[in-house]
Amino acid sequence: MDYQSLTDDKLLSLLFTQDDRLPRAAVDEFVRRGERMIKPLSEIVSEQYKWTKGLPEWWAVIHAVYILGAIGWKDVILPLLRGMRWAVAYDCDWVTEELPSIFGKIGIVAIDDLKLIAKDKTSDWFTRSMPIEGLAAITINHPDIEKDIFLFISSILKDISEDRAVRQIAGSVLIDFMRVEYREDLLAFGREEKCLKDEDFDYLHFFSDDDVEEWFSEGENDLKFYTKDWLYFYNEDEIRKRQERWKEEEEKDEAETEDEILEDDIDDPEPFIRESAKIGRNAPCPCGSGKKYKKCCIDKMTWN
Repeated sequence: MDYQSLTDDKLLSLLFTQDDRLPRAAVDEFVRRGERMIKPLSEIVSEQYKWTKGLPEWWAVIHAVYILGAIGWKDVILPLLRGMRWAVAYDCDWVTEELPSIFGKIGIVAIDDLKLIAKDKTSDWFTRSMPIEGLAAITINHPDIEKDIFLFISSILKDISEDRAVRQIAGSVLIDFMRVEYREDLLAFGREEKCLKDEDFDYLHFFSDDDVEEWFSEGENDLKFYTKDWLYFYNEDEIRKRQERWKEEEEKDEAETEDEILEDDIDDPEPFIRESAKIGRNAPCPCGSGKKYKKCCIDKMTWN
């Protein structure tokens, strides 16, 4: 199809009809048109009811987030932040897992807005985690702002009045980026985590002081999460693998297809609320291997 020949409205309609099989060429055409597509895409991600649509329309919000991130103008920041809140409310990991790298790509113009949400104690811990990770991601291409950004993130780690899960996220980010200047703060937090784990076996700790010592002795950054190319979603091979996965899941349970599972989740009028922290990259892997998540099953969870 010649996507350049389509009107803007025709191009936008593809977001609602192509499920998770929207071609990369169509996405590239959105990006080529750039600024004039920001308003209609922003309307898609900002309106709650579009996050509750059935298939295939439901995929439109995910496509709109990904494309806004690829366009990357300052004007995309506010709609992406609105979309972030709906993605958290409806537990849309397709969006929440990619937003840190999207904010990283948008860059310095996003810093002020991300800081506001990261420090907003009226927001839930999960909503705040993405701006914290996004701020760190920005430093990869802008090392001149590293000192300011990591000082900000460390202040969250050290704030004992903060939500524990938010402090865990901040500490995990500092470890991923091997910020040695905060080693003592991380060791202290790791000792706190170890004590809490000793008191409560079910407590999900992200790291102990021993883990901090080990990782800093290795001295290796772990930045893959922060540099993900979310447009990989549109590669032909990735689209094919998803369709194969949907088919396999249907065969495992003929009574309930993957589409029905998604629609059941989407049609629930009550927002999903996470009761515990998402799996941190420095948390024990849920598979029970004893390894950290980032060194074990994290790649297996990609695009799930």
